[in-house]
Amino acid sequence: MKKITFIHISDVLLGALPDRECVWSGERKNEIYMTFEAVVARAGELDVDFLLVAGNLFDHQPSEEELAWLDEIFGSLKHTVVIYAAGFQDNLGSDAPLLDYGFKSRVCVIGSPGIRQSGDKQTGDKQTGDMGYTAVRDEQATMALDHIHFPDKDVDIYGVSYFDRKMDARVVDDAEPQDEAVCNVLIACGGDRRRMPVDWNRLRASGFNYIAFGGRQKYQMKIPGKAYYSGSPEAVSRESTGAHGYIYGEMSDGVVSTKFVPAAVREYKRIDYPVDNDTRDGALTEAILGILELEGRDNIYSICLNRMAGCEKNFDISSMLKDYRILAVEGERFERSDYSEYARANKNTEFGRLLDKLNVADLESRDGIKLAVDMMIEVSGLYARSGRKMGRELYHDTLRQVRQILRMKCQTYEADAAVREYMSLQNDYEVSSDVLGELNSVWAQERKSELEITTLRRHLEELPKEYRRSWIRTGVRTALVPLMVLGILSIVIMYALVARGDNILPDGRLVYAMLFAVGAAGLAYYIGYALSKYWGLRKKSGRKRLTAELEESRAELDKLCAQRDEIHSRRTGLQSLDGRRRDIYEKLTHREKLLDEKLQEIRVMRCAIDELDGLSS
Repeated sequence: MKKITFIHISDVLLGALPDRECVWSGERKNEIYMTFEAVVARAGELDVDFLLVAGNLFDHQPSEEELAWLDEIFGSLKHTVVIYAAGFQDNLGSDAPLLDYGFKSRVCVIGSPGIRQSGDKQTGDKQTGDMGYTAVRDEQATMALDHIHFPDKDVDIYGVSYFDRKMDARVVDDAEPQDEAVCNVLIACGGDRRRMPVDWNRLRASGFNYIAFGGRQKYQMKIPGKAYYSGSPEAVSRESTGAHGYIYGEMSDGVVSTKFVPAAVREYKRIDYPVDNDTRDGALTEAILGILELEGRDNIYSICLNRMAGCEKNFDISSMLKDYRILAVEGERFERSDYSEYARANKNTEFGRLLDKLNVADLESRDGIKLAVDMMIEVSGLYARSGRKMGRELYHDTLRQVRQILRMKCQTYEADAAVREYMSLQNDYEVSSDVLGELNSVWAQERKSELEITTLRRHLEELPKEYRRSWIRTGVRTALVPLMVLGILSIVIMYALVARGDNILPDGRLVYAMLFAVGAAGLAYYIGYALSKYWGLRKKSGRKRLTAELEESRAELDKLCAQRDEIHSRRTGLQSLDGRRRDIYEKLTHREKLLDEKLQEIRVMRCAIDELDGLSS
C-alpha cells in the first residue's frame, strides 16, 4: 500500500458576504477567496496526492464563469487530484453547470457523468487523456454513492454529492470498502438529522481508512484517527469562533496521521467580561482594550458584559472601541422591568409619584415615562443604594441633571443631517395645504364648462343649416300649396260646366275666358301668398336675425371659454400644490423608514422631557 498525502477542506463558501452591516464586509468576502487560493497553492507546494473538497465550496450553485475561474485555480496543481463532492449549497440539482462541466484541470466531481464506468479495475475502460492520472468508476457505483478507483495510487474514493439542498436519507451508513488492499477514503457532507444522517458507531467499525466530512464551519474530530470535519478555511459568522484552516493528512499501510493547519487571515472571537455596579466605564474600557491588544487587532470580536447579581448600571464603551473590528457589544444597557422595590421604598415621595405614573400611563407615553424613571435611577445611583429611597434634595438635583442630559441628547439627535432633513420635510408637509377636495371640485367645474362649450359650438354649427332648411320649407309651401288648390278648383269648375251641356261652351270661347279668369285669380292669390310669406320669414328669421343670433352665441362662447381657461389655470395651480404635497409625503415616508429607530428615540426623549418638565413646574 503506497503512502498517500492529502489536504482536506470544506465549507469554503466562495461568494459569501459575511458581516453584511459592517464596513469590512467586502474585505471579508475577498479574504475567503484569498485563503482558498492560498490553500490550493500550499497543496501544490506539498505536492499532495489528493485535495479533498467535502462540500459547499461555493455558497451557491456556481456558474459557468465561476467554474472556469475555479478550473484555472486548480490548473496550478501539477500532480494533485481534486476530489470535489458537491454539498447542499453548491448541489448538482436543477441543471447545475457543475454536473457536466468539462474541467481541464485534474478534478473529479463526485456523482458527475464525466468519469467512465468500468467493471474491472485492471482492464476496464479508464479516464486518462491529458489529465496525467487514471480514474476508474466502479460498475457498482450509483448516484447515491459514487465509487472511483485510482490504480496508480492504490486508492478507492467513495463519495456522495447533493442533488438538492436537502438530503435526509441515510446514504453512507451501509457503505463498506470493497477492497481492503488499497487505501479507502469516504467523502461526504452533512452528518446531522436533517442533512445526510450518519450512524457514527457504524462508520467507526467500517473499513475506511479516512472519512472526510463537510457541512460544519468548525474543525471537529468525530472518530479519532479516522473521521473529521475540516471546518471552513475562513469563518463566515460570529458563531464560528476559534482557529480555521485545513487538515493535512498522510496514509501509509492503513495508518492515517492528520494535523490541523490554521490558514485563516483572522478569527472571530468572543470576549466575556464581568461587570457590577462598582465598575467604571474608564476602567472597563481600559480592560477591554488590553484584551483586544493581547488577542490581536486583526480579529473580529463580539464583546459580552456579564452582569453580576444586582448589577443595574449602564455602560457606554462602544464609541471607545471604534478602531477595532467589533461586531457587537452585548450587555451595555440594563433593561429594567421590575420597579416594585423602588415603588415600595418611595411611597408618598416625589419620585414615588413619578413611579406611580408607570402603572396608569397609556401605551404612547409609557416609554417616555419609563425612560425618565430609568435615567433618574441611573443618574442618582439609586440602584447601588441598599434602601432604594430617593430623598427630596437628591430628587431635585437628579431631576435637574436628567432634564439637562435629555435635552442635550435630543439636540444631538436632532442636529443629525438626516434628521434635520426629515424635520424640514415634515414642516413643509404640515404647512402645505391639503387641496385635494378643492381640486376635485374644480375638476368637476372644468368638465361642466367643457360640456357647455361643446354644446354651444354645435349650436353655432347648426344655425346656418337651420336657416337654409327654413327657407326651403317656406318656398315649397308657397309654390306647391296654392298651385295644388288652383288645380283642384279648375278641375271642379270645368267638370261642372261640362256637366251642364254643350250650349254653355259656344265655340269654346267661354272655356278660354273661364280658364283665364281662374288662372288670373290663382296667380294673384299665389303672388299675395308668396309676398306675405316672404315678409313674414324675413321678419321672423331673416339674414339679419341669423347674424344677430350668431354674434350672440359667439359672445356667449367667448365668455364660456374665458371662464374655462380661468378654471383650468386654477386647476393646474391646485394640481401643482397637490403634487408637491404628494412628493413631500413620499419623501417623508421614505426618510421615516430609514430613521425609524432614531425618530422613535427622539419621540421617547421628548415625552420624557415633557414629563419631567411637568414635575418641575
